Amino acid sequence: MIRKVRGIIDKISDDEIIIKVGNFYIESIPTYRIIKNCNENDEYTFESILETNEWNISLYLFYDEFERHMFINLKKVSKLGSKSALKILQNADAESIAIMISSNDINGLSKLPGIGKKTAERIINELKNNFEEFIITKETNVLNDALEALEALGFEKNKVYNILKAMDIENLSLENIITQALKKL
Repeated sequence: MIRKVRGIIDKISDDEIIIKVGNFYIESIPTYRIIKNCNENDEYTFESILETNEWNISLYLFYDEFERHMFINLKKVSKLGSKSALKILQNADAESIAIMISSNDINGLSKLPGIGKKTAERIINELKNNFEEFIITKETNVLNDALEALEALGFEKNKVYNILKAMDIENLSLENIITQALKKL
């Protein structure tokens, strides 16, 4: 079983990542954290899962162990397969998904592509106990509200998320957070 892959990123986009490992090129679909944190021509070690079936061989790459753990848990949800789990991880980071699950945020989960209200409820019901350490805080609520507001204004989600994560928002109101973020955008 392949557990880690170390290679140089040859190409990265929203819909594919190509990694050079020795003389081989591996194509995979990048997750949110890979898109957000990785650069072309840099070397990385990714967590991975190799799945084979009678139609396909798929190598899934993950930025870290937690993201890999989230993928495995999402696949365990009834009526949710590997492709759906990866689609979820392409549109939100694993930490945000864990917070949505632990805080019963059906609306937040159902905003992810391919996830309706019933699927969001099923994910929460089946995985809630797996992510108890993620307790929703005021800071997380404000961060999510600011992210949604700036995204509604037309800014790119990844860029806004990076700026908000870098800010010290502990004692700031939502309005001040948005104002400061707008100055950096």
